[in-house]
Amino acid sequence: MASRRILYAGDDIHLSSRIRDALRAFDCFVVRSPVGPASTLIRSDIKYTLLLFDETEAGAELEAYARSFPHREHTPVIIVKESEGLGVLLESIRRRLTTRVS
Repeated sequence: MASRRILYAGDDIHLSSRIRDALRAFDCFVVRSPVGPASTLIRSDIKYTLLLFDETEAGAELEAYARSFPHREHTPVIIVKESEGLGVLLESIRRRLTTRVS
């Protein structure tokens, strides 16, 4: 099992596989969830190294929801901005993974 787990809750059904493939060297497992059911995963005791949410009202609500739980207060969150492209997102993720002790 991968040592780092990333939760992506959003609309892009292909993003999680692109992230997984690009971050293979970082030993990541990417979980994709539609926005609705994501609250169950956020509330769970599953350890996530990073949370990714779309830059939408729903994404902002999920971030606020995650921060309402003590076990998610310090979990890094990256807001996925479609306009920035995959390269910028991957660089942000890599930076978080290399500067954070999991």
